[in-house]
Amino acid sequence: MLYDKLNYVLAVAEEQNITRAAKRLYISQPTLTAYLNRLEADLGVKLFDRSKTPVLLTKAGQYYIDEMKKIAVSEQLLRSGLKLIDKPDQTLIIGIGQVRGHHWLPMILPVFCSIHPNVNVQIIQSSETAMSEALQNRQIDVVFGVLPASVSNVELIDLMDEKIFLIAHKKYGLIPTSQRTEYSAASPYLLPDPERLNGLPFIIPHVNNGLYNSYEELIANNHIQPSRTITVNNLHTGFQLTSKGLGVQLVSGSILQIDENSSQKQNLDFCTLENMPQTRKCVAAYNPNNIKLNLIQDVIRIVRKDVIPGCELVHIIEPDH
Repeated sequence: MLYDKLNYVLAVAEEQNITRAAKRLYISQPTLTAYLNRLEADLGVKLFDRSKTPVLLTKAGQYYIDEMKKIAVSEQLLRSGLKLIDKPDQTLIIGIGQVRGHHWLPMILPVFCSIHPNVNVQIIQSSETAMSEALQNRQIDVVFGVLPASVSNVELIDLMDEKIFLIAHKKYGLIPTSQRTEYSAASPYLLPDPERLNGLPFIIPHVNNGLYNSYEELIANNHIQPSRTITVNNLHTGFQLTSKGLGVQLVSGSILQIDENSSQKQNLDFCTLENMPQTRKCVAAYNPNNIKLNLIQDVIRIVRKDVIPGCELVHIIEPDH
């Protein structure tokens, strides 16, 4: 009684009129009214103030809807979990970072779902460290990204080397004004003196992000002391902050693929240092004994065929035959 016709309550709340709500639900107005009467009697509270027009939710009604929406989400999770337990080979769990997933998943999933229309897909978007641990614990089937060196007992497929460079607002003057038109993300300016970065604010990835180790190497090798750091979980958020002049950021080429605001890029200088990582390796990782190996191999093939060729600022690593 509490949950089976939640859409009835939602329709009345949205329409603020029982007649319109009944029409929307393709039921009669007396049927909807009778349902609301029974529900309110069962709960012992009034969900709607029906004495006025429009019909409005009471505080109890708003609380009911809020909590029932939570229950609906929990039910979906329960159903997904039960399906996964009952038929584990019919759900593929993919781990991928937020930035990479934003760009890659719309290209991967339409193709994968056309090949496997009856396979459920669960996406996990988290830090590379957390996803690597989940992969080793068999909680994720395949991970795409830059994995920690500590990952073991899994099959690693090299996909590409991503270009790494520094971005900074032009107000910091890292590139001479007269030379700015000569440099871009594809051809960044080589800073002749790392001291130029000393004392500047930095926007840095969270310690669990795969780029954090490259940031630490950059700082240590060049003896840079930032004046301030802003730590972000999402590198695209960091990009937005960098474009506002809040600091220098170490990024990979993948961040530019999802940013469509060219005016933000126009505010930025693209630089590199001689003594810093120039690339990072993106891989696919999975357990070779996974019962869903055919699904895993299919999604990797899709990434190789339909995703990576369109990636900019990368060196594609061809598969061994």
